[in-house]
Amino acid sequence: MKRLYFLLTILLLIGIPAVAQTKNQAYLDYIDQYSAIAIQQQIKHKIPAAITIAQGLLESAAGRSELATKANNHFGIKCTSDWKGRTYGYNDGEHRNECYRRYPSVEDSYEDHSLFLLRKRYESLFELPIGDYKGWARGLKACGYATDPKYPEKLIKLIELYDLQSLTMDKDLKAGGFVKDEDADWQEETLEHEVIMQAQHNMHDYVLPPMEDFELYEEHASGYRNGVRYIIAARGETFATLSYFLNMRERALRRYNDAMDTRELKEGDMVYIYPKKKKAGRKYTYYYVKPGDDAWEIAQKYGIRLKHLYKRNNIPYGTPLAPQQRLQLR
Repeated sequence: MKRLYFLLTILLLIGIPAVAQTKNQAYLDYIDQYSAIAIQQQIKHKIPAAITIAQGLLESAAGRSELATKANNHFGIKCTSDWKGRTYGYNDGEHRNECYRRYPSVEDSYEDHSLFLLRKRYESLFELPIGDYKGWARGLKACGYATDPKYPEKLIKLIELYDLQSLTMDKDLKAGGFVKDEDADWQEETLEHEVIMQAQHNMHDYVLPPMEDFELYEEHASGYRNGVRYIIAARGETFATLSYFLNMRERALRRYNDAMDTRELKEGDMVYIYPKKKKAGRKYTYYYVKPGDDAWEIAQKYGIRLKHLYKRNNIPYGTPLAPQQRLQLR
């Protein structure tokens, strides 16, 4: 008994916690689902992905708050005089029926959050190194983003507990801020798409376009898979017609969907409008091939780049899959 007491005393003295902090699965799922969007925002607007995800977690209760589920508002941004989009009345604890911004999608909420931070009020933040998450967290409070005196500490705790800094300092992000890839053409098309999207936002003077400009997402079922946005192809649609509708090159759209061959779309196909990832989300570790399965369809289903699906399983690219074959997805 004395020996046990002695060991516990030593542990307390050297600062080793008796119980390790546990991670919330809902938070892990949120990070897995939206980290790609946060990285895209870092590429476009130089806002640390770690800060963006930490704010999203905190402000939306990992996507479970009323504002998040009913208004796609993940950052608690209220209406302002220049807001031209839809609104949502919400009792925030201080005011009844307070006006908050309502978005067509979560991605639009992330984009508007970035544009919100590009205002003059927050310009001092961009003088900080992009990897200085503590400086950014404290700077947000100093600039008036939140009234909670513990806001910076909450962000810092989330970033450190869930290793969000790895998103900001991702080794696959090169100095220019764009994702590195072995395929230079793919990288060029990604850059082109980002430039087009940025130009569209500049045309609207940092105000999201009215609802009629989101016609694409009203006419097509859409969603996120593995943190990457997709739309569902309608009957008779091709990569050519969709690329025209999306205001991007057909070649770029085909690359995002591993369709550089003669493959064409059929009704119900998932079509990604941003590059897919190298591995599946945390929920999906393995997949057992079913009769009639196609490697391309499996890659699309889990939001994985086709060549990485083959590479992860040590299968030569293009090899047909066998029923009951087990594929590693991450």
